[in-house]
Amino acid sequence: MELSTPNMAWMSVPATKPRGLGQRRWVIGMVHSTVAVAAIVGVLLSQHRLVEKRNALGEPPELIYAPPGKFLQVVSLGYRRTLADLLWFRTIDYFGRHYRKDRVYPWLAEMCERVTDLDPAAVHVYRFGGVILPWEANDIDAGISLLEKGVRNLPHSWELRYILGFSYYFFRDDLESASRELRAALALPDAPGFLAGLLAVIDAAHRGPEAAIEFLQAALATTAVPEVRETIREQLRELEFARVWGELQGAIEQYRKAVGQWPASLHALVSSGLLTQIPADPFGGSFDIDPASGALRSTTGRTPKKLGSSKIREAILKGAPRNSEGSR
Repeated sequence: MELSTPNMAWMSVPATKPRGLGQRRWVIGMVHSTVAVAAIVGVLLSQHRLVEKRNALGEPPELIYAPPGKFLQVVSLGYRRTLADLLWFRTIDYFGRHYRKDRVYPWLAEMCERVTDLDPAAVHVYRFGGVILPWEANDIDAGISLLEKGVRNLPHSWELRYILGFSYYFFRDDLESASRELRAALALPDAPGFLAGLLAVIDAAHRGPEAAIEFLQAALATTAVPEVRETIREQLRELEFARVWGELQGAIEQYRKAVGQWPASLHALVSSGLLTQIPADPFGGSFDIDPASGALRSTTGRTPKKLGSSKIREAILKGAPRNSEGSR
């Protein structure tokens, strides 16, 4: 395993030593720069050795991915944003490898926290974690907590308030908090007009996949990370599948009430005027009806996922106490 050393050009000092008081300052600057270089390189070398040791022991190397926040603040020696950038690259690498491997991310929330501890203005990290943690990692509490941190540090970001407001609405049924954040976002000078429509939906306590589809489409337009885009596209297909499934089931029930029996096929729904056309299956299959029971089915074998479903969300809505592991 090779260990790459970061570019230290930003730590350069003048090549010619000044004299007198200037010389003392130059020496102090040299000492600080040298210590900073040694500290960061030391972190990298230590993590490299830990990876080798844990690999030899068969232990997961992810255990060293999120060093304690106080330790990072000490070793950064004023170069917090540079160290934050380094940890952010590692966070994206960690997410990408687990997305392709097992889609389990035990350290992702902690890594996002560490990066934003070092760089509180890292809007891209809040945006990433605010979408990926609840939608892909199924860590709703961590995603909302990270967004709340982002709004505290960047109160004039309409985008973070928008994502936070939607998360309150979709995952917690907290319409009051959702409305508050969206109204605050709309009050900002660069807020887009579509927020007003979403606010109207939430104020009307509307439920269904349409608002979630709009949210994810907006999120897709703001990220360039391939794995994140793939995750969002998959969620969009799931939501579109749920929307189409609901439309078909509604038409089947209407046909049953009007005719007194289940339709023999989807074509009967079109012939009766309940559908203008047979909708496509977003996952590439096709829909069919069991004429004996009226049961809808897809040739893919899929059925809709419950929107926003997770053990944490259900526990929150039921008022159940959280376990000792929190949202993990």
